[in-house]
Amino acid sequence: MSSLSQSPAQSPAAIFPCPAAGLDGQAHVAECRTADALSAIRRPNVNLAVWRRPLPAGIAAQSARAAAHGLSCHLATSPEEAADDLLAALPPRRIEGPLLTDIVGLVRLYADIVGCTALRLRLDSLSGDGCRFFHVDYVGLRLLCTYRGAGTQWLPDGAVIRSALGRGDNEAVQSDPGRVQSLRAGDVALLKGEGWPGNRGRGLVHRSPPAGRSGAPRLLLCMDHDEH
Repeated sequence: MSSLSQSPAQSPAAIFPCPAAGLDGQAHVAECRTADALSAIRRPNVNLAVWRRPLPAGIAAQSARAAAHGLSCHLATSPEEAADDLLAALPPRRIEGPLLTDIVGLVRLYADIVGCTALRLRLDSLSGDGCRFFHVDYVGLRLLCTYRGAGTQWLPDGAVIRSALGRGDNEAVQSDPGRVQSLRAGDVALLKGEGWPGNRGRGLVHRSPPAGRSGAPRLLLCMDHDEH
């Protein structure tokens, strides 16, 4: 698959590409065949857009090395400065080549869809359960992409008991445990949080995946914004 930098996203103000049918048959989820189609997240009824894609060539091995070295990077950046900021924030040769190209492409895509000029980026090696309880984020629109390991788990709106959120009881939140969904390594997901205009009470319910028996760390990319 060609890199994102070779196929920039179109302005969300100009086009809302038609996504495929929602995952798990849910109207609030847009399963996207292309990067451009992720702009469907701006539709009022959609609180999750997922671009299903394989990891671009060369990233799997590079991500495994980065995760094994405990890579961690939290920074404020912009589409124009993302490459330089990442190179400056991380040790030499920890991020370059296809991984750097992909992250910078996702920064541009995210900023274009949200309509922001600045964003907060996290690239972390995670070895535990992280946020193991189902919850909603009190943010606007969050991008997640797992480069190595299991992806984020989420619940369709129809399988959530929202009154049970915040109690630290996963069983109470799920009306049907068999409907837990998982993102895959390489997937690019946009999750609408409680802070997105008009989305209070509808933030996507999700959690970190259970830690694997091998103890191998995950490598997770996360982006948030301050304006929308």
